[in-house]
Amino acid sequence: MKIIFQTKKLNIEEVLKSFSSQNSSSGAVISFLGKVRPSRNKKKIKSMDIEIYEKMALYQTKLAIKNLLKKFNIHDYFIMHRYGNLKPGENIIFLIVASEHRKEGFQFIQEILFYFKKKITFWKKENYIQSSKWLDSQN
Repeated sequence: MKIIFQTKKLNIEEVLKSFSSQNSSSGAVISFLGKVRPSRNKKKIKSMDIEIYEKMALYQTKLAIKNLLKKFNIHDYFIMHRYGNLKPGENIIFLIVASEHRKEGFQFIQEILFYFKKKITFWKKENYIQSSKWLDSQN
C-alpha cells in the first residue's frame, strides 16, 4: 500500500510487474494510467503545470482511501501522482489495485479518481502556444 507524489517519471512496467508478483494470490490486478492531453477545445497544449501542497494532498488521499476501504475489499494499492511541468503524452497518475474480484477493483479505481479530480488539493494550469489557463476541479 503506497501513495507517492513526485516530479520524476516512473517506470510503469517495473512497478506493475513488482506489484503483480507481490499480489499473486489476488484474483484481479487492475491499473489505470492518466496522461497529459495534447489539446483541449481545439487548443494545442504545450505543457501542463501541476502544483501541490503535498502534506495536504497526502492527508486527503489517505482519508479518501480509508473511506473507500470500508466499501471495497481491496488487498493492496499503489498510487502515484506527478507534479511539476509535464508535456503532452507524459503520465500524470498511475493507479494499481489488487482485489479478490475485478468489479470492486474497478469501482475502487473509479472512486479514487473522482477524489483526485474533485477533492484532492492540486492546481493545474494548461500552457498553450500564446496563453495559459488555470483549470477548475471539473477538468
